[in-house]
Amino acid sequence: MSTPSRPPVVDTHNHFWDIERSELYWLQPTPETAPLRRSFTPPDLKPQMDEVGVERSVIIQAASSRWDNLWWLGLTEEYPYVSAVIGWVDLERPDVGAALDEYRAHPAFRGVRATAEDVDDPDWIARPEVRRGIGEVASRGLVLDLLVRTPHLRHVPSLASEFPDLPMVIDHLAKPAIESGALDEWYAGMEQVARETGAWAKISGLLTEAGPDPTTERIRPVVAFALDEFGAGRLMWGSDWPVCTLAAPYVETYRTVTAALDPLPDADRSAILGGNAVAFYSLR
Repeated sequence: MSTPSRPPVVDTHNHFWDIERSELYWLQPTPETAPLRRSFTPPDLKPQMDEVGVERSVIIQAASSRWDNLWWLGLTEEYPYVSAVIGWVDLERPDVGAALDEYRAHPAFRGVRATAEDVDDPDWIARPEVRRGIGEVASRGLVLDLLVRTPHLRHVPSLASEFPDLPMVIDHLAKPAIESGALDEWYAGMEQVARETGAWAKISGLLTEAGPDPTTERIRPVVAFALDEFGAGRLMWGSDWPVCTLAAPYVETYRTVTAALDPLPDADRSAILGGNAVAFYSLR
């Protein structure tokens, strides 16, 4: 009897950019962000992936232009281990459907990211024009990554109710305030999302929220909570590279975060580290 093949280990949250061309609207020129003010490409990441056994990469939007989308899609052709793109569109534009049709003609395009974190209005994701744009994403069978924080979580249940067939994943577990420990509102919001919707969540981007000592023990409570509420079947791992390097190098990030999964059965750990990503992002 043959043994079922193990799913690949998939990093579901990588950012690549060209510092001269990419529209990095979020990258402010501060001393803290200085290490990020250069170009990052797949060959920069691949040796570190190999060191810890990560086999596939998913590009997640970190810039806001058509040029960036086309460049990311081109990277999937040049580097076979780069498997899919979650790109950018202006969800508020009336012609968002036409933009989506252009990008989804490429076999690696899987969906877009709604970046509520980058808008001052905490109710942005509830705006009618934004919901209309998300409807265009849903009607095309694409997926939606949600870049949200705790104040935005209250809008996710209504979003899921309006678009029940839209696959959604909350990036970075909605960035819990691990360093300060002010987590009551986060616990309540994530519990509501987990219990009232079919949304997924990413165990990603946590070390940059954990303060100057980003250890496994610092992040373990929020990872355990996510496991309790979402279950292993609705969680994925991602590094948030290269942003994660502001807290720790890629290899250390992988080992620190995945150590919080060590108590899980092998099947659950394998699902979070790759199997779920293959299903959610329809990876080839």
